[in-house]
Amino acid sequence: MEIPGIIHRSTLQAKGVSRRRRQSWLASGAMRSVPPWYITPEAPPDIVALLEHGMRPTCLDAASLHGLWVPVHEGTHVFRPRSTSSRGDLEKVLAAPIRRRRGEPLADRDPQPLVLHRTELRSWVDDHPVPDLGIALEHAGRCLPTVKAAVLFESALHRRLLSRRDADRVIALLPQRFGRPLGRIRGDAESGTETMVRWWLEARRIPVRSQVLFPRDDRRVDLLVGRRWVIECDSREFHDDPDGYEQDRARDLHLVAHGYQVTRLSWKQVCVEWASTEAMLRAVLSRGEHLRPPRAGTGMLAA
Repeated sequence: MEIPGIIHRSTLQAKGVSRRRRQSWLASGAMRSVPPWYITPEAPPDIVALLEHGMRPTCLDAASLHGLWVPVHEGTHVFRPRSTSSRGDLEKVLAAPIRRRRGEPLADRDPQPLVLHRTELRSWVDDHPVPDLGIALEHAGRCLPTVKAAVLFESALHRRLLSRRDADRVIALLPQRFGRPLGRIRGDAESGTETMVRWWLEARRIPVRSQVLFPRDDRRVDLLVGRRWVIECDSREFHDDPDGYEQDRARDLHLVAHGYQVTRLSWKQVCVEWASTEAMLRAVLSRGEHLRPPRAGTGMLAA
């Protein structure tokens, strides 16, 4: 994956840029050298900081740069080939996570320890500062809890950044204990919070259906648990869509009027306060009300 402002030495050579011209640019301050890279002022400082240590972002951090929905997780995830020596004592290095929100660096990123992904690679496979999505997902499959790895895979499928065939190819590279559970990923989850809640329900063998067609328009509800419990999972940490808010509440009222039970889970409830959220979901399930049929009629969700 190419990053603006970060140019590999071989790229300039392939374009016919002479050594003398490169030296002129360095002397004028138009760019600086972080071997084997040339850095211009538009380069993201957080990525450059990793390159200066001989590292490249991977796992969650690379996935974020590729545009995936990324779950909350600690550490700044990096990798290097076995033949590449680090620059400095990595145990003492702190770096801000590379993760983005809507393409922009997070404003509240506290420096975190590096999480070094050890790979079988003997050399860099390309001249890009960020590995391709397949490599990042393979690293994630070995590093993250299964559900968080599934979030990345399902986000890649839903956003059509990865085909199901390619996803299966990446999963096949993983040790069986990691790859086997990821075999049930699907491509219709519209957010990571939806993936996380669905996987939690499926792990407990609770009947759940995803993206069920709403009866009055072409939109869908996130999850239908049992026969009548609709769970909608918010994907956003912050909200700025008043029209969407009103539409969602109108749909909720329609469903309740036709005998459905509707629960909306916020990003914070799923990603930050999951322990208490899980306890409350268990309490609802224990009553068994989700197994009762809703009222029959034209307002029912698609079978």
